[in-house]
Amino acid sequence: MDIDNLLQRNILGGQEYEPLFPEVSCDKTNLGNGNTFDTVRMIKQMVIKYNHQTKEVAKGLQQSSLKETCDRIYSFLYNHIQYKADGMEQMLRSPACAFKERVKGVDCKTYSIFASCLLANMGIRHYIRQIKQPSFRPDLYTHVYVVVPLNQETGDIKQGYFIIDGTTSTNREPIHIMAHDTEVNLPHFGLNAPKTNRKGIAKKTPIVAKKNTNLPVLLGIGALLGVLFLKKTN
Repeated sequence: MDIDNLLQRNILGGQEYEPLFPEVSCDKTNLGNGNTFDTVRMIKQMVIKYNHQTKEVAKGLQQSSLKETCDRIYSFLYNHIQYKADGMEQMLRSPACAFKERVKGVDCKTYSIFASCLLANMGIRHYIRQIKQPSFRPDLYTHVYVVVPLNQETGDIKQGYFIIDGTTSTNREPIHIMAHDTEVNLPHFGLNAPKTNRKGIAKKTPIVAKKNTNLPVLLGIGALLGVLFLKKTN
């Protein structure tokens, strides 16, 4: 089964979104080797590092309800970015790179990075879910997508959730035998500094009279001027 032919779609031009992304070269950087848990960890790092690239796009996609927002993000990803499965090399593209290479295609990992970046800019809690599928290598985690809990306050997935999976035409959760979720939390920083009420007091610099080392010279000049003055008056 050719998964590329199965999941590829006719995409929209999307030229109106191009000015909203920073220009990137899509140069390849070696992030190291690892298993699928390492991949999800790297996905989270990509979201933390590159979520700013979707700040402007997120403003236009966010809707009044959580469901409408998730549907809008899915529709944007599915209709503007082509699907192409990765080979031996696992490609984790930033959102700007994914949109630049949207005709070439990306796979589930990059769709998840893109969706997560958008949600992060919207302040919406979500998880990266990796699953084992009974119909394809059931011993391995072979697919990832984004899960958005209905209860945004607690983030409890057991109370229900939406998914965002840009790989499929239905955005329905695939059948799976095992799932593992990783919440995407952006780093937070506390800013503070002690406020001082002390005003700067200018210190008065003492003036110390220094002994003039040129005094003999000045006395000589004064004597000469005195002689000239006396001659002139006489």
